[in-house]
Amino acid sequence: MLSGMARWLGACGLVVALSGCGGMLLPSQSEIGQSKFESYDSVRSAFNNISLNQTSMRDMAGLGFDTATTPNVAVLSYLDIVERFMPNSSIAFDKLDPAVQSCIMARSSCQGYVFKVEHHEYQRTGSLFLDLFGFSRTTRETGWTAQVLVLVQDGEVTHKLLSGEPHVEMVRDDVQPLGPMQNLAGMFAVGTSAAMRTIK
Repeated sequence: MLSGMARWLGACGLVVALSGCGGMLLPSQSEIGQSKFESYDSVRSAFNNISLNQTSMRDMAGLGFDTATTPNVAVLSYLDIVERFMPNSSIAFDKLDPAVQSCIMARSSCQGYVFKVEHHEYQRTGSLFLDLFGFSRTTRETGWTAQVLVLVQDGEVTHKLLSGEPHVEMVRDDVQPLGPMQNLAGMFAVGTSAAMRTIK
């Protein structure tokens, strides 16, 4: 009897200990694109230094937008540019920015570049016990994303756009009332369904 009581108290103590230090033991993850930019503001600052009809691609590389070394750079043909700026027939060509019109008319003499920069961090929070055994997992995502589009004609940037999310913060809760038995319940359900089909 004493042995059973000791095991029960030990289990309770373990649960309390796991709950108390959950924040230190729960896993975290970072996803950082390789670039010189450390924040959304640094991307915006570099973007503001792009001067239309003056900044060359070499200047762009100096600002951190290097097509040769920066990962996740999309190169747009004039057809891609048409699709991006005129996604449907309700947008008239003559309503576009003159620089965009000129780029589309120039066809292969004009190219577009999209630089994607992002930083995401994922931190699991809450009870280590509930997380460890799959009853409840809470993940907090923070970070930022930025996307810079430029059109380059005759070696100079003629049009630029900045978009993105300066501050990303999301909390995701995954709850499984049955914990580790949840997947087993699904397996039994699938097995039962398969058996019924076989009988038919």
